[in-house]
Amino acid sequence: MHPEAYEMLARRQKTYWWHRARRSLALTLLRQHGAPEGCRWIDIGCGPGGNLHLLDDLHPVLTVGVDVSDIALSLAAAAAPSATLVKADINARLPFPDRSFDVATVFNVLYHAWVVSERNVLIEIARIVRPGGLLLLTEPAFDLMRRRLDEIVLTRRRYRRRDFAEWLDAAGFEELFSSYFTSFAVPAVLAAKLLRRRINGSSVAQRSIDTRMLPEIVNRALFHVATLESAVILRGVRMPVGTTLISISRRRVA
Repeated sequence: MHPEAYEMLARRQKTYWWHRARRSLALTLLRQHGAPEGCRWIDIGCGPGGNLHLLDDLHPVLTVGVDVSDIALSLAAAAAPSATLVKADINARLPFPDRSFDVATVFNVLYHAWVVSERNVLIEIARIVRPGGLLLLTEPAFDLMRRRLDEIVLTRRRYRRRDFAEWLDAAGFEELFSSYFTSFAVPAVLAAKLLRRRINGSSVAQRSIDTRMLPEIVNRALFHVATLESAVILRGVRMPVGTTLISISRRRVA
């Protein structure tokens, strides 16, 4: 990503409604599917480190964040000083032994322009996750949802649920559950795209609803709506649309 994108994420990752709602949903899914107390956990593509406290309530014995960017790792060190941070390119072999981790997370990483092959990345993640271990990933959904933010963070593609089925299977993961989320944001995103086209080139057109600061009352309201949607998802309901895809899988036991 561009340096300014990491800095934007670092400013927003603790308080912005979408980040908070995604963390809450991810943690509950991991708990539902047996993420253990005292686990060994790796966050692939940790960025500025806003997710590295996700499993604090499970008291992990090891928390590792991996990123290829020095800027991201510097910000992550400030956000999560107790985490072990490692610089590595996920397109290559990761510097960890086989079966090193009980839980792996990938929060909006595979869609980036610099990722060569999602399938190969998932195969490498499977190598370092123990049999029976968990993989939770989120990625942006539906090409129709492309917007200004995608340009800023260098989006190569957006996904549908079916895109990951073959990759996860080839890597040795069994998908346990997947859904879209933040479905309620879809009309707003499409309306903003339409507005941008109509006033393209103006300063207003270049501002993204994803990058501007929201009034606290709006931020709080959106978080509550997202929490209500998450409650439905956590009951096993798959949302048919949404701005983001979430999936949880288990490493097959040979």
